[in-house]
Amino acid sequence: MAAIIIAHFKAQEGKLAEMAEVFKASLGATRGFDGCIGLDVYVEESANMYTLIEEWESVAHYDAYLQWRIDTGIKEATASIIEGGWDNGVTIQRLGAKLDI
Repeated sequence: MAAIIIAHFKAQEGKLAEMAEVFKASLGATRGFDGCIGLDVYVEESANMYTLIEEWESVAHYDAYLQWRIDTGIKEATASIIEGGWDNGVTIQRLGAKLDI
């Protein structure tokens, strides 16, 4: 079953452009990762916030991808860009099946 992932990245004041460069350098690998169906990036400049809306074959595929990102240093690479660091400045929602209600 496909899963929708919504990830919010709160950039530090004045770091939106730097965060965009991180995305430009890394999202090609994300889109090519096993199980990634698609990915779109949105920005809310007034809030210094990027939102990624991703579609994955399953939550397990996304979790494997996220672990790979963590293992390859994404937390450290974004520590000076994300407000509060990765653990406080990134929120991830894993949505399951779409309901027809």
